[in-house]
Amino acid sequence: MKSLVIIALVATTLCARADDGVRFTTVTTWQQALDRAKAEQKPIFLDAYTDWCGWCKVMDRETFADSTVAAVMNASFVNVKMEMETGEGIDVAMKYRISGFPTFVVFTPDGVPTYRTTGFRAPADWLPMLDAMRDPSRALKQAGVTPTLKLPFPAWHRAAFEKGKARKQPDAATVHAWFDAYENKYDEIAFGVILKHRLRPDQIDWVLEREQEYRRLYDSEVDEVLQDKGQLVFKTAVETKDTSLLGKVVDFFRPAKDEAVSLKERLEAMYYAQTKDWPGLGTQLQSMSNELGASASSTVNEFAWQMYETCDDERALRAAASAMKPIATRDDADWAHIDTYAALLFKSGQYAEAEVQAKRAIERGTAAGADVKETTQLLERIRTAASGTKQSK
Repeated sequence: MKSLVIIALVATTLCARADDGVRFTTVTTWQQALDRAKAEQKPIFLDAYTDWCGWCKVMDRETFADSTVAAVMNASFVNVKMEMETGEGIDVAMKYRISGFPTFVVFTPDGVPTYRTTGFRAPADWLPMLDAMRDPSRALKQAGVTPTLKLPFPAWHRAAFEKGKARKQPDAATVHAWFDAYENKYDEIAFGVILKHRLRPDQIDWVLEREQEYRRLYDSEVDEVLQDKGQLVFKTAVETKDTSLLGKVVDFFRPAKDEAVSLKERLEAMYYAQTKDWPGLGTQLQSMSNELGASASSTVNEFAWQMYETCDDERALRAAASAMKPIATRDDADWAHIDTYAALLFKSGQYAEAEVQAKRAIERGTAAGADVKETTQLLERIRTAASGTKQSK
């Protein structure tokens, strides 16, 4: 039997070597990943994904296909993919508190988590993270994580991890009552509930009063509880329009030191968006774009697209378009950023330049293998609007 396992592993490896990029094996049970790691004596790199996750696919297409990234990852890890909304994938998601996608977790060959991160990273940004993943001094220290995979979570907790229509969120009263009654509020079950579901403000305060013990047990994951508290304070700032509270919100977050856009800048942009202060948001995006350049492109694009979808203030839209211009007109601009720029130009009545940029977005997106259907529809709307303007003259 053992020889058959070895033959299967060798066959998988040989087949994978014929392909470019990171050599991944898709597993349906966690034991399969552990068996491979023990056989190869390498740590596990888990790509926790879902079928609907767009950024998971972008990560595959752009980062895991990169030859430099592949060389490092193939030499350093047993690389496995596991779908998180089916079968044992749900148990892994609950056990290791995986809710956002893509999530990437590194484990020792024995299954001890040592590093985790979330979200898409381009190859240039991903390579330094690979260094951190292999640095023992950066390893997570989570005394509260046990070897047991399948834990007796409440049924309503598991339902929140199911796929599609099967997914159900518990009502707040159920969560709050359970937490009040649950005896061991420090174990993995309680901590999983704490991170997945919103507690009452007083329950969050109870956890934060014991932050150091939770941090000893779960390390940096406790930062998510701090962020929950920060979100409550931010909500109060929006409801009361009290900008002085934004400074306090920062105290509850632990942003990455190398983030281009500071937390304060992002919070200010979020505040303007949620209070629908579109002129304020347009000015904020211009400031980010002018001061931070390409490094702020994703953040500026995120809020600029929100303005396109929600805002009707032409002056504010022109400010957002101005913020996107240096990002979208770069030779190496992402097609989606060009698309946002074209959409803002269109909505602010700048039809001639909007058509130019929409064509660029379609050309670049098509070359990248992206679905440009909506951009093509945008181009048609631009031409119709431009034609109508000419006729009215």
